[in-house]
Amino acid sequence: MRYLIAIVVLSLSLSLDARTVVFENARLVDVSTAETSEPAQVGIRDGFIVEADAISEPDVVVSKPGYLIPGLAEMHAHVPPADQGQWVDDTLALYLAFGVTTIRGMLGEPGHLEIKRELASGERIGPRLITSGPSLNGNSVTSPEKGAVMVREQSEAGYDFLKLHPGLWPEAFDAIVKAARALDIDFAGHVSDDVGIERALSAGQITIDHLDAYMQALVPEDHELHGTEPGFFGINLAAAADPGRIAALVEKTIENNVWNVPTETLMVNLTGERSVEEMLDRPAMAYVPKSMREQWGERVAGVRENVPEEQRRAFLDIRRQLLAELHEAGAGILLGADAPQIMNVPGHAVHEELALYVAAGLSPAEALATGTVNVAMFFGQSGHGCLEPGCVADLVLLEANPLEDIGHTETIRGVMRAGEWFDRERLDSMLEAIAERAGNSE
Repeated sequence: MRYLIAIVVLSLSLSLDARTVVFENARLVDVSTAETSEPAQVGIRDGFIVEADAISEPDVVVSKPGYLIPGLAEMHAHVPPADQGQWVDDTLALYLAFGVTTIRGMLGEPGHLEIKRELASGERIGPRLITSGPSLNGNSVTSPEKGAVMVREQSEAGYDFLKLHPGLWPEAFDAIVKAARALDIDFAGHVSDDVGIERALSAGQITIDHLDAYMQALVPEDHELHGTEPGFFGINLAAAADPGRIAALVEKTIENNVWNVPTETLMVNLTGERSVEEMLDRPAMAYVPKSMREQWGERVAGVRENVPEEQRRAFLDIRRQLLAELHEAGAGILLGADAPQIMNVPGHAVHEELALYVAAGLSPAEALATGTVNVAMFFGQSGHGCLEPGCVADLVLLEANPLEDIGHTETIRGVMRAGEWFDRERLDSMLEAIAERAGNSE
């Protein structure tokens, strides 16, 4: 598989109903080598990339150079309940405005199936939606038999995968796994304390989100903290975690073809060194309602008041090492920030997540792969996460080269979703309306 990213600048005056586009002077970036090609032509017809010379009279010809990457994926996204109306539309628009053209919804409900259809047909503005069903957890799953019934019901309803939450026990987990395998539906998400990371890996849980439960397995059996209350994703055990145990867990992760969605931004927001005021002062917070921002601030303050700074630092350090070793060994990493959750603005959060991957040791090209080609590989969809003929025209236009600085992924001049172009003016108009509804417009 060739990992290519096209580089090009698109005219901001592109007609929204244009069906064909030819990009001239498009530089392609090979993510595997982080090298760019000589200028080339790229064509788009009816939402797909085609050979430019197959379009004899394009509606639009773009000749200026620039940087075009495949649309990014947020692989631990949340879509508000359908009955929340405008906030649903605003959340979806925020993802798109920040260059996210695919989201994996991690807490689905019946209304999300209709939203998914509307997004696919273009009736609703936003990214492609891949959604779980309602959570399988210690409250919803009251017995192993109930767990199996929920698997069948969600499979028949048309959900893409199952979402696991805490509170499951081994017998219930095993019943869910057995039913999921029989019905060929994947399961992903959290790892319950009583289930444990090794059982989840052996069962082939398709993704471990938040690096959940790895921390517990890093505590030696003879340590006094082994088996004690882990706290928020194992933060109570950080001081007892033995980095020497990471390699064996990484090997088992790879052996069972389990992918990880780190959501490092969520952990850094809650336990890092940036103040609540600094996080709330970011420009992207203008799109978040005041009540939600206040709730986020209170949650961060509560965690930091109860967990000493040294313990929080150890927690982030061991997670960073785990992420680095997973990547270096070849385990699958998928871009995911967990938005809209604590201090994570939909869409904007993935750019901070990318920066954290680079800080952990990934190159900008490797970080970009987590939200593009890795996602295509994970879903087995070679027509996504690429910029070659036959690929879906999910694109993000940047002003600056993201391979030189991962922060350049934020220099968005426009986004294309399945061939529909949203230029900077249109994106800004969408964002201004969202800020006004959030009560934060100037």
